[in-house]
Amino acid sequence: MSSEELEDALLGLGSTYRTLGEYEKSKQIFLKGMETYPDNKAIQTFYAMTLYNLKEHSKAMEILLNCLTETTKDPAILSYRKAIDFYSNQLDRLWK
Repeated sequence: MSSEELEDALLGLGSTYRTLGEYEKSKQIFLKGMETYPDNKAIQTFYAMTLYNLKEHSKAMEILLNCLTETTKDPAILSYRKAIDFYSNQLDRLWK
């Protein structure tokens, strides 16, 4: 199996496990995928969906926000990139 085929297979298997409610299996597949293909934003996005299903909402949002700021060409989002990146891992923090 080529590297590209393995990349696609990991994404497909992780996604399939997620849709079947096998969230822990899905998580493990996506962790392997992200370790092997750290620049694959699709794997990261599907991993975030799995984290959502596992009630790990903060981590899911952090990953999605980072994927967004690293891939967007939208000038409005890019103008707030520093703020989005700063808040991405502390969405529940209150600033008093």
